[in-house]
Amino acid sequence: MSSRSSTSSNYNDLLKKTEHYDKDERYMAISDLCEALKRNAAQAQAGESGSGLRALDSQTERRVCSAVLSLLDDKSNDVQTVAVKTLSVLLITVQEEQVVEIADRLCTLVLDESKSDLRDVYAIGLKTLVETVPGSMGNIVSHRLVGRLIEGIHGNSTLQGAGAPKSPGGNGAEEKNSEEIVVACLNVLTDLLTRFGATSNSITNQHEPLLNVTLSQLASPRPVVRKRAGTTIGVLASVISDTLLHRLVERLLDQIDQAEGLGKSGKRRAKKAHKGEGGKRTLAGSDLRSADTRSLIRTICTVSGTVGHRLNQGHIDRIVPIFLRFCDPADAVTGDDEDYDSDEMGDGDDNDEAAVAMQIELRESCFAGFESFVLRCPALIQPHLDQIVHSSLAYMRFDPNYSYGDEDEGDEEGGDDAMEEDEEEFSEDEEEYSDDEDMSDEEDDENWKVRRSAIRTLAAVVEATRHDPSKLWIADYAWRKNSAKKATVAGALVIRFKEREENCRVDIIECFTRLLSYTVAAASTGVLALASSSSMDDDALAASGTVVVDLRSNVSSAIVKASEKQLSAKKGGDRSKSSAIALLSTLCLAPGGIGGSDQIKSVFAHVKSILSVDDDAKMRRHASANSKSLKLEALCLVRIMLSCQKHDPAHIKDALVPILLPEVCKCVNEDWYKVISEALRVLMEVPSLMISSSASKAEMDEVANSLYTAIEPRLAEHDLDQEIKECALSASASLLSVLHASLSTEQKERIFGLLLDRLKNETTRIAAIKTLSRISEAAQSNDDLDLSPIMNETLSQLALLLRQQSRGLKQTSLECLDTMVLCLGSDGDAGMDDGLFDSVLKDLGDIISDADLHLCHLSLSGSNSILKSRPSTGPLIKSHILPAALTLSKSPLLQDPALSSLLSLLEEMVTSKAATFDALSKMLMEQMDSNGTKSSKQVISNLAECIATVAAVATPSKQKTFIKSRISAIKKAGDEDAHTSQLNLLVSGDFGRKVDLSSMPGVADSVRDVYDQSFESSNEDIKHAAALALGRASVCAIDAFLPGILSALEESSGKKQYLLLTSLRELIHCYREKEGSDLSSSVSLILPHLEKNCESDEEGVRSMVAECLGSLACLEPKTILPVLQTLATKESEKKVNICWTVGTAVKFAIGSHVSPTELAPFMPTFLELLKEEDLAVKNVALLMVYSAVHHTPQLVVGLMKEQILPQIYELALLNKERKIDLGPFKHTVDDALPLRKAALSVFATCLEKCPSSLDIPAFMPVLAKALADVEDVQLQTHQIVISMCSRHPIPLVAAADSFVPALEKTVNKKKGNKTGTELERVYEWIKSGLRVMLAISKLDGAMNSRKFADFVNRIINSSKHAVFLQQVEDER
Repeated sequence: MSSRSSTSSNYNDLLKKTEHYDKDERYMAISDLCEALKRNAAQAQAGESGSGLRALDSQTERRVCSAVLSLLDDKSNDVQTVAVKTLSVLLITVQEEQVVEIADRLCTLVLDESKSDLRDVYAIGLKTLVETVPGSMGNIVSHRLVGRLIEGIHGNSTLQGAGAPKSPGGNGAEEKNSEEIVVACLNVLTDLLTRFGATSNSITNQHEPLLNVTLSQLASPRPVVRKRAGTTIGVLASVISDTLLHRLVERLLDQIDQAEGLGKSGKRRAKKAHKGEGGKRTLAGSDLRSADTRSLIRTICTVSGTVGHRLNQGHIDRIVPIFLRFCDPADAVTGDDEDYDSDEMGDGDDNDEAAVAMQIELRESCFAGFESFVLRCPALIQPHLDQIVHSSLAYMRFDPNYSYGDEDEGDEEGGDDAMEEDEEEFSEDEEEYSDDEDMSDEEDDENWKVRRSAIRTLAAVVEATRHDPSKLWIADYAWRKNSAKKATVAGALVIRFKEREENCRVDIIECFTRLLSYTVAAASTGVLALASSSSMDDDALAASGTVVVDLRSNVSSAIVKASEKQLSAKKGGDRSKSSAIALLSTLCLAPGGIGGSDQIKSVFAHVKSILSVDDDAKMRRHASANSKSLKLEALCLVRIMLSCQKHDPAHIKDALVPILLPEVCKCVNEDWYKVISEALRVLMEVPSLMISSSASKAEMDEVANSLYTAIEPRLAEHDLDQEIKECALSASASLLSVLHASLSTEQKERIFGLLLDRLKNETTRIAAIKTLSRISEAAQSNDDLDLSPIMNETLSQLALLLRQQSRGLKQTSLECLDTMVLCLGSDGDAGMDDGLFDSVLKDLGDIISDADLHLCHLSLSGSNSILKSRPSTGPLIKSHILPAALTLSKSPLLQDPALSSLLSLLEEMVTSKAATFDALSKMLMEQMDSNGTKSSKQVISNLAECIATVAAVATPSKQKTFIKSRISAIKKAGDEDAHTSQLNLLVSGDFGRKVDLSSMPGVADSVRDVYDQSFESSNEDIKHAAALALGRASVCAIDAFLPGILSALEESSGKKQYLLLTSLRELIHCYREKEGSDLSSSVSLILPHLEKNCESDEEGVRSMVAECLGSLACLEPKTILPVLQTLATKESEKKVNICWTVGTAVKFAIGSHVSPTELAPFMPTFLELLKEEDLAVKNVALLMVYSAVHHTPQLVVGLMKEQILPQIYELALLNKERKIDLGPFKHTVDDALPLRKAALSVFATCLEKCPSSLDIPAFMPVLAKALADVEDVQLQTHQIVISMCSRHPIPLVAAADSFVPALEKTVNKKKGNKTGTELERVYEWIKSGLRVMLAISKLDGAMNSRKFADFVNRIINSSKHAVFLQQVEDER
């Protein structure tokens, strides 16, 4: 009781003070009350039971609510502000009864005509209530507010009857008061619909009245009312049913349809449309004002922006022609059009400022609509895209009040020619377009808004076609009035770089930059091709149907010329210059880059003018951060030009050294760390440029000294940003590695000393190690770069760093050590401390283990490098490294680089005589004995390769003795000692892979006999080892072994046939890996046997044949691919088997990187396998497509729509269930399950590799069905949907409702009696479904779907899903 009494007493004191006459007292009281309520809410949420302000009784709650509401009427604005803030806390603290009371009170105050002075405060309070009220109270609050807000709009509407305005004799103050009430009601309704529109039944029941009342406000004479009504309709559209949405769009279009167009051509369009309707006028549209039309257009744009995915083709087909009445291309004029007169803008008697402003807003709204349609519903807008592009191009130059001075422009056709001619007509006077912007008669010209909206529409088109922008480079449009001249979208954009309004100019340049970057990206994926220097290649591409975009002929020069105009404009803004620099940087990625010598010199000259600007305020009136950013961007451009390898190095060098290099060196002394770092990165590229450009000795000396002078101070300075330190180190590495011959001994010693200092510094040691690694690599090929002055100390420091715990530091140190030791002199080199090697090798030996195979590989490689450089370290290698290496050799984890490094080390040990062949081979054989029966196939294979490697570098006499001993061991071991037999078989095979066994008398025959005997073994592992050994032994002695393999293959069948094909596959595989090998002479012998066995009934045999054919296709594509094509179309009783083999062979060939150029002509034939009736053939064909999309998407991009996608859609939905009677029960088998999984895999890979080739909306029903498939398919589909959320959100939002049934079934999966791993699998299944639900729910517009929103709310509010949801959140 005492606690509650204390609480009430505290609140009573605060409530009394809220009525104090002093506003400061009231302010402090309401502030304290707000903090008290916050503490009360926090304690209540935490469930604490301590003393203090914890609980409020109903009476105190009511008094607090009354006090806060009364302070909303306070005379002090500060008190009102805190009262509104307190209201948001109060709403989550008090009971539902008080919340409803507050809502009613605030709504009453908003609607009270006598409270006009404080209506804004009440409206803010009501909006705060809607935003903060607990979700559980949303329905009751909506129920109390919606009806009253609708009545408030009706009762205070400034409209009479069907939309005619009130008589002008009405009271102006009353009209203004009514307008404020309507605006406040619309604002609150917007918030209410945003938060509860999809979940509250009270709002759902009022959708139709809400739609009617908001539509009526679009005809209001008050602009603010029309604008707010349009916003409310946009939110309402996202929650209403499809029926109401259709009605909404139709009503808007019916009213817009009554309006006249703009301009002569637009009005002709309108008259023609009205004539087609029989002259009927509806909805009182005959006197529709331009203001109403603008509001209607803006509203339809808002609707399309929120629910564009729900519009249908009929809506779009009506909207676009109506919009074109207001932005007909024929009405787009400039001051350069000779036949232009003032009537072009509209009716002569209406051509005043208000009418012009209205026309500008109408056109701006139409283009905003086009932009929304292109982005939101790209598939629906496709039939109208050419019209939209045409209109946008025309209005991009819409400037009736200004002449650009191009009246005499010729009318020759051709987009690129037009672009070039226009650029040449830039004059010095026109260049200063910004002077005209200061003219007083141009200050009120707002036509730039139309141009800007048209440009944004073009930017949307570029974005929508980003995967295949070829049409924007090749399709011509007549974009000038009464002119036969045409231009492509790309060409028109470049011509318009002369735009006088900077906002529009920047948008144009950025739009073209984006188009260019998308074009380069599309060329990299094979969607289109950029013209190269070889006309033959371009002709071949064009003949194959690939679109070839030629940037080199005149487009690049026009782009450079136009960009230079921006860079040289004296009064041009920094934004324009920045955009031009970004464009030039993107152009560097295209073939030919910026151009030739003249273009490069010109660009460098403009960059110099940017870099040479003095930021001293005394020297420059407008010093700003923008100039520094511009310098940074200019330096980035220079670096890209130097490193992109698209220009002639001699041209770059000739322009850089005299024009720009001194200024770049000066930038190293700037104040801003980003400019310094970028300048150092530019200097880093200069040395390699001097080499590639074949500079003279004098030029190299001059450049080297300039670079040294700029870099050395930054390398020596300690108190610098980390980025500068790292860039200085990288620049010094480049200088010393490439131009060391042009540096004096003192300069090199100075850099070496600074590098050692940086190596000892903890913050810079990793960067210093990388620098030393690069210098060491250069020193290996340059005898005049002597590292001996720093060798001892560097190795000592690296040895210390190897003992650190940081893996990254160890890795970097090992990489540096490997390159450094290769720079060592001979064993007799005097200044080298040999005692270092003992310490270093001991540390390396400690790292060699299978715990970290990458570090192990680096350690083995470093040890090998030390042994190569200093053979005298052999004993140290044998004592410190060999034991660890032998232990590693029997690890089942050993593979790839670590195995290769181990083999190299063992080979070097024998070569350098660090160990004898006999001793080393014996030690390796003992590893097998020590493992005994624990040896796996991988261990046996690794040991065999190790033994064969050391044998291959032994003397010929020892080699012969060795191989004979292996043959004897195989015969002796037999089946009783299977592991030993496998080892010796593999050793003989790997040895024959390196040494020609036919050169040893009698050995080849003996080996072949042993292999034949092993084929008859009862042990399957021995048979397989013999097959591999036979194939490998044939590599160096193909004439001795291949005929025997082929003859045996002809005579054998069954298991032996499979083993012989395995040998043949191994032979072909080894030939592919062997450099300089040529199997062409043997292909004619091998191919008939493969063709014969490709129709075998044994799947294993066919699989081996397919692998052989796939590997041969990589070696001899001109021979093998026609054979595969013939087999694929061959009619035979066993056509199914043949087709299966062909599909598998093509899949292997693609995965083994067969030449895409050679394979492309045959792909249409191979894709016909998708249409075969047999499910196994279909599955193989799908896997072939998957391999093509994954490895070389250009093979199938052009064939997707015709041959692949129809089959993918069909197979992804195929179901072939059959029941198998197993006696006590029946088992259901779905033969089409592998096909559905493969089809989804193809779709997922296409999303990543070639999304432009997909019709994603058409695949949504497939995904919806896959979400309800079996578990494996569901999980696969979940991953696809989650990945699409970031790449293709719009189709997912449109299909969200169709996903609900399947997702709801998944997340409500019952666990039944499952336990252990089965139960965990069910839980993971549920969480996977929840991940999909949460991912979609975060997409813009997804929660506007009523069905999906209800599903999400049910799951989130479900107690049984709380644990799973928390686990999913914790994963993030």
